[in-house]
This record gives sequence, C-alpha cells and structure tokens, in this order.
Amino acid sequence: MNNICDLYPKKLVESKGNFRALTVCRRLLRDAWLTRSTPIKLKRDSVLLWEKVFAVTGLFLSTYAVIPLLRKKSGIVFDPFEGDIMMQALWAGIYTITFFLFLSRFRQVARVAFLDKFLWVLLGLAFASIIWSEAPVVTLRRSVALLGTTAFGIYLAACYTRQELLKLLLWALGLSAVLSVVFVLFLPSYGIHTRSYFALQGVYENKNILGCFMALAAITWLLYSFSQNKGRMMGFVFCVISITLLFLSKSITALVVFLLLLIFLLIFFVNRYYNIWAVRPIILITLAVGSLLIRLFNNLEIVLNVLGRDATLTGRTIIWREVWDLILQHPWLGYGYSAFWLGWKGPSSYIWDVLPSKVISAHCGYLDLWLQLGLVGVIVFMISYFINIFKAQSLLRKNKSLEEMFPLLFFLFILIYNIPESALLVQNSLFWILYVAISIQLNIKKNNKTKNCSMT
Repeated sequence: MNNICDLYPKKLVESKGNFRALTVCRRLLRDAWLTRSTPIKLKRDSVLLWEKVFAVTGLFLSTYAVIPLLRKKSGIVFDPFEGDIMMQALWAGIYTITFFLFLSRFRQVARVAFLDKFLWVLLGLAFASIIWSEAPVVTLRRSVALLGTTAFGIYLAACYTRQELLKLLLWALGLSAVLSVVFVLFLPSYGIHTRSYFALQGVYENKNILGCFMALAAITWLLYSFSQNKGRMMGFVFCVISITLLFLSKSITALVVFLLLLIFLLIFFVNRYYNIWAVRPIILITLAVGSLLIRLFNNLEIVLNVLGRDATLTGRTIIWREVWDLILQHPWLGYGYSAFWLGWKGPSSYIWDVLPSKVISAHCGYLDLWLQLGLVGVIVFMISYFINIFKAQSLLRKNKSLEEMFPLLFFLFILIYNIPESALLVQNSLFWILYVAISIQLNIKKNNKTKNCSMT
C-alpha cells in the first residue's frame, strides 16, 4: 500500500472535500480491519548492519545474561516491588530504539502488528488488571514493559524472515554459550554454581537458567546444522558446546526438555526421508518411549533418587499446593499482572510464611499466569497457543525444510518447559519476544519477490 492512488480512484484522492477525505480514511481502516487475521504478503525493506547488531543485543539481554549475575555477585539486592532500576533503564533504551525503528518502517510494521489479535487481548487484559491489581503501580509499570517487549517482537517479525530470525537467535545463544565458557574457565567464582556439587551456571544467576537456554540453543544449532551446507561445521561446534554446558549445568528439567525435543526431531527426520514408510519406525519409537515411561513411573522413587530429586520434585508440589489455595481465592481474574510475587509486600507473603524458602515464582508457568490474569488469561493464552501449534503444523506439511520446523519445536519447548518452570507472558523475556515474533510470522505469506536482509 505504497500509494493510495493504487487502491482508490484518482479523483477521490485528489478531492479536497472533508467528506471525501473522511471516506478515504474510513476505507483504509476498514481494509486494515478486514485483513487483520488473513495471511498477507509482506515486502520487507533492507535492514542495516547496526539494526542486526541491535536485534542480537536485545535477544541476548532478554536471556538475563551477565548483568544480573554481576549485580548479584556484587551484593546488590533490589526490592521485588521496585524492581532493578539498572535493568529498567537498559530496557527503556531498547524500547526507545524500537519505537524509532517503528516510525522508520511504519507501513511495514503496521501491516503485521495486529495479525494475531490474541496477543493484543492478553496485553489488554494485563493493562485492565490494573483495576483489580493488588499492586496497581507495579502492574502498570510491568504492563508497559510487556508492551515494549511485544513491540520488539513485532519489529523482528516485520523486518526479518523466519530464517533470518533463526540466525539472529543463534547469534544471541551462541554468544551466551561462548561467554559462559569464558566465565567458567577464567571467572570460576562467577561461572560455577557451587564448587562442592560442581554445577555450571555460566553467565546466568543459577544453573537452571543456563540449562534452559542451552537446551534451546542445542536443539536450535542442531536444526541449523542439518539444514545448512555452508557453516555446518560451525553449527555442530556450537551444538556440542551447548550440549556440554547443558549436561554440566546438571539441570534435570532442561535435560528432560532437550531429550523430548530430540526424540521429536528424530521422528521428523524419519518421516522426512522415508515418507509413508516412516509409520513403522514412528510406531516403534512411540512404543519404546511409552514402555520406558511406564517403567519409570512404576519405579518413580528409585528414578528420583538417581536424579537427586524427591517425590515433591524439589519442593515444587508443595509450592503448587499452596499456590492453588490462593488461586481459588481469585480464580477468574487473578491478582493482577506481576502483582503476586512481590515478597513480603504482596500476596506472596502468605506463601513465604508457610514455606521455609523464599520462592519468587510458582515454578509452573500456567499456575503463574493463573495467579496474574486468572482463568480468563489462561484460556486466552491457550487459545492463542493451540492456534499457533496448528499453523506451525500446517507450515511443516507444506514445506518440510528443517528450518520451517523451528516454530513447532519452539512451541513444544514452551509447552513442556512451563510445567516445572515459569516463562509465560514475562516482560523483557526471550520467550515472549519469540512467541510474539513467530506467532505473527505464521500469518505472513512467503513472497518470493521480497527483498530480505541476510546474516553475514
């Protein structure tokens, strides 16, 4: 829609009458509304190198690498109610740059911004929760941060293809892996979680965060290595580094997620190369995995002892029980976005009174979302999620290239990881940025004539 004259009669555009001008505006708004949920062809402008550096930097910072660890080791403690002023200022700068990039590519961004209406319903619900929030000021501040995070995801979706977004993500995760190795080797007091147990944490605050991002990095680098001829060796090297860090982090949750995604990737490989003959291997793999799970559940206590866990999943089931009691007090709309886990100043004080450890999340993304936005928020998110799963599967049926498998793998990662951990609808988070970007890109038709940027 580069020129209004291409869409409407010339005499209508040239008319100086207020009525005709108003008619043009109404038609533009009507067309934007009617095409909001249908796949569109998007012409992308070329992206400058500094923009790519900015995108990688934003993705890297959204993993909460380096800065939170340095501040923690320096003894800097921030109030959960007030938040980390330094990180707030840093992300405010990222939001500002994103805003100016929006202005420079307004038409390009505006055409895709509202393709996934459920994202905006969730955002609207977060802002609306200010009304019933236990901490309205916190909800307002973090809702604005969630809006900025969403805007960054929209920018990535509008200005980069799925393949380019995958490469940006690989650069960010590769950087975190390399820096984690550097911290472990040269700054062991920072890079090692606990020397007696020898679990690595790299550039993150604890071993579970390192394990989480290395699980995502390993499966993504593996996918990239098999889909590229150029740079395949580099992909395998980073894949090995990521898997090594994953195992040495000793994060059982991340390891289980990685193994499940690896099984799914294996099934896809078999299906891709053997077509209809893949039915038999898939059945055999499914039966093998099912039999293994049955054996594990029949000997659950022994398995947990081997993994260094107990029947409460390291206290998670106790937290879930206490959280559920509080959910039942505000089941429909929750306590307000980001208004629950505020230490002694929020509703989390009830849990802190009961539990010996001062937890800062429910260790379950779905329960945390329920705490914040109630059952309404959970339902809206699940509708959005399953629509995206369906679109990712449709994309894979039409194009069986390995790169096109990443959206489905990412959504499966989100589904599994948020059972024992919390990473749904979090401001300044890599997972929400990717969720927004991929959700929108699934609504954009591939245009062969599009001029795209490429990572070099």
